Amino acid sequence: MQLLFVGVLGLMLAALGNFLIGTSCHYVSVPVQAGQYQESFPLHFGLWKYSPADSALSGYSYCYPYSGSHEDDAPVVSRIANIIALVFGTYSLVVLWFYLITGKANRTLWGIGVWTALLAAVAQMTTLYFFFDALCQTRECSWGPASFLTIGTSVAWVILAFELHYQGPLKDKNATNLNNLEMADLASASVDYMDRFSSTKPVVSYSPPNLED
Repeated sequence: MQLLFVGVLGLMLAALGNFLIGTSCHYVSVPVQAGQYQESFPLHFGLWKYSPADSALSGYSYCYPYSGSHEDDAPVVSRIANIIALVFGTYSLVVLWFYLITGKANRTLWGIGVWTALLAAVAQMTTLYFFFDALCQTRECSWGPASFLTIGTSVAWVILAFELHYQGPLKDKNATNLNNLEMADLASASVDYMDRFSSTKPVVSYSPPNLED
């Protein structure tokens, strides 16, 4: 049940979070000045697309892929890191869900799954390099929903790696056999105790002494 919970958590928070981070156009906010009075308002930038000024003025109703004057602002490192996190994390989830569905696991593949989940967490955190990329080097960037989600998604990948390592089905067989022996001894002792408790005590007959003797 614990692995099942972790599997659902991995799908709902880690994998889905990674997808939302990649598709969001609000990873960072950058203030710009526009209009007749040079009013300041934030533009939203994501890993693959951003909200242009027209979209910002109309309530951020749409996003565009990086192009034109913002083509060089595309966060290439963060994009690659997010894709790597998705690939590594997907492998770990496939290994886990294959076991949950079929009840079968391979020790080598399971061990690789532990490391890929951990690497997915590292790669996911690497997407925060956005704040050190070209766009944020020339402008003041503030956190957006996708960058906050990066923290939660990274934690979910770490939890997945931890649980795969400590709750895996392929633990040391010696420890498993020892636990089985202890349970067998406890069961045997319990049966013996119940037998003694439920057995009928022997009846001791009493005959009065013969007074004639």
